[in-house]
Amino acid sequence: MNMHKRLYIFYNQILRRSLLIVLLLLSMKNSKANIYPQLPDSIEGWTAEEQNFLNNKESLYDYIDGGAELYISYGFTSAISRKYIKSDQPDVVVEIFNMVNSKNAYGVFSHTRYEEDYTFGQGSQYIGGVLFFWKNNFFVSIMTTEETDESKKLINDLGWIISEMIKDEGDKPEIIDLLPLNGLEKAGVLYFHHYIWLNSFYYIADENFFLIDNNTDAVLAKYGSPENRSYLLIIQYQDKQVAFEAYSNFLEKYFPEGKHINTLQLEDHTWMSAELVNNTFFAIFNGESEELISRLLSEAKLNYQKANVTKKIINP
Repeated sequence: MNMHKRLYIFYNQILRRSLLIVLLLLSMKNSKANIYPQLPDSIEGWTAEEQNFLNNKESLYDYIDGGAELYISYGFTSAISRKYIKSDQPDVVVEIFNMVNSKNAYGVFSHTRYEEDYTFGQGSQYIGGVLFFWKNNFFVSIMTTEETDESKKLINDLGWIISEMIKDEGDKPEIIDLLPLNGLEKAGVLYFHHYIWLNSFYYIADENFFLIDNNTDAVLAKYGSPENRSYLLIIQYQDKQVAFEAYSNFLEKYFPEGKHINTLQLEDHTWMSAELVNNTFFAIFNGESEELISRLLSEAKLNYQKANVTKKIINP
């Protein structure tokens, strides 16, 4: 084989490899973009500006001044945003956050909604020119700077389009199933796995003596009327030793020294109770009576036992 033919074969191999690399990179880029519903370029006289892609925490901080921590605490990976404009109408902005899994998407939604319906996705709320909902691993926000008949209609149209384009539904966190239904305020359930949200409904502690981290599932729920509000906290740990340490921290801080009991009446006459069952911590705050907290705790533990029996049947 002469030298020219060898050079031809050599450079041809390099060219083919380079082409494969380019195609692979393009494929990765497209697959990243295609995880999101395809937003329309125009709709009923509204025109969309270029889509903005947020692919790291820094870009999210730049985009949301002061609000990025919420999404980051629930495992934010990426998001897209797109603005819709129309003459003599306020802007409408669509934001779609990829939260990795449905648990985190539900968590962001549980943190933002005050009421809950199922018009869009797997749970939604519209309030004051803002629609937000969750479906599968996406949290969606559609908002306008001023609510008009046209901007409100566009928000609803986009909500239907996006909700329909997300084909699959996701599961809520399993820990939600441990909550007793009797007396539960349905829109008063907060799922989280970052201790910063521990005091969202009721002050419990500033420090993280519960040892909550990204591998910990926690739910805080409201019970009763606003006048007689009680709060149930459930935390599930992956490690029993960590669970025991967190429980010990709680007893040391909240119960009289040397009295490791799990029920206590406070100076304001409200009741508090706590218990550790295997790797799961239960605590009730601001109970109006000992009977109430005893019932809530018993029902929550019963749900826990039922859930574990179900798991054993499914995974013997």
